[in-house]
Amino acid sequence: MRTENGIDVDIQAIERILAEGDLITIGFSLFPLRLLVDTRENEHDGQWAGIVEPVASVQERYLWLGKHRGSFGPPRAFAFFVWPKTVRNLIERGTLGILRSRLRGEALQRFDAAVEQALELEREAMKEAVRGSRAWPAIWEAQPRS
Repeated sequence: MRTENGIDVDIQAIERILAEGDLITIGFSLFPLRLLVDTRENEHDGQWAGIVEPVASVQERYLWLGKHRGSFGPPRAFAFFVWPKTVRNLIERGTLGILRSRLRGEALQRFDAAVEQALELEREAMKEAVRGSRAWPAIWEAQPRS
């Protein structure tokens, strides 16, 4: 089960964001958590990558940054987009490789772990969609056996 049909993506625009953005947040269609990558570094703090909770506004993300990445000012280039296809599709296209190539050391390790976590979150969401859950209510009820 994949969600690859029907939605065109301006891949060149996304690749440009991944190549140039200071702070990049990627949302996915099957689960609410976000992949956040901060490519900035200074003498005190290095780059950062991880899975984060969604926020309701850009202002809330700036508050999050102030709390977690306070040694940096506002990012020069902040980008958020929702990838409408699967995490696996984003990987297989090689699109994430652009962002990955900009990271080093611990941030690169955290990025790889975050992408694996996103794959697992997506797999779990797909299972829940088939089985039915609070997040993915089934459109039918199993009939009791007589």
